[in-house]
Amino acid sequence: MKLVAHVPARELLKDLNTVEKLVSLGLGVELQLTGEVLDSFTFKDFGLIKKLTNGLPITVHAPFMDLNPGATEPYLLDITRKRFLQAVSAAKVLEAEVVVFHTGYIPQKVEPIYENWFKRALETFLIVGEEFKGKVALENVFDRDFKVILSFLERLPDNFGFCFDVGHFNIFSQIPLSDWFSSLSSKLYEFHLHDNLGSQDSHLPCGKGSFNFGYLFSLIESYFNEIPSGLILNLENKSVDDVKESLNFLRGTKWKEKLEFTRTKF
Repeated sequence: MKLVAHVPARELLKDLNTVEKLVSLGLGVELQLTGEVLDSFTFKDFGLIKKLTNGLPITVHAPFMDLNPGATEPYLLDITRKRFLQAVSAAKVLEAEVVVFHTGYIPQKVEPIYENWFKRALETFLIVGEEFKGKVALENVFDRDFKVILSFLERLPDNFGFCFDVGHFNIFSQIPLSDWFSSLSSKLYEFHLHDNLGSQDSHLPCGKGSFNFGYLFSLIESYFNEIPSGLILNLENKSVDDVKESLNFLRGTKWKEKLEFTRTKF
């Protein structure tokens, strides 16, 4: 497994200090690419980030706020696809190991128009797949179970997989963690690790909320005879200090030998 840490868009828009701090800890980075970042950064800027990481892994989180890959409004659908492709272009420059997308599935909003929404969203991700041949991961957000993501993955190219966000699971899932693993473990590309108390998506350091990380790692061990070397663990906290807390929490678990701490420096 490989460790990266979240770099919020607001930090990228200020400077690259957060990237440098995380790299100094021996961590790779997952860059939050909002529309504002994509409008502000050039390929040269992304190339500089690539250079700063010094060989550590880079992943990309595509824009999602206000976007909808299955939108019924043609203008919104068009801009969603354009933003997604902009993120893919940046990911190519960064040589990103994974690009993470939200599906846009919000049960209360989508269910009444599900079939038409799904058809348009599937087409959106097929367009993404034509432009990016590396790993693309669809993330659970408001999902009550795995069925929508599985429906996408059954119809998308083999380079599409699953990003399991444990914080979102802790709030919204109505089925056990083991059910997610039994259905999607073969397509797992990445985990978003953060914690909460089950009510708000507060992105607390790991171990500061109610999510059972011990059970998560026991499932990982039970489903993988040998944990894939390319599996990404993203510490999705909002500050470097919180990332350090999450890292120290992971170091205190019995699974620390499975993680790549060899380059960490604190």
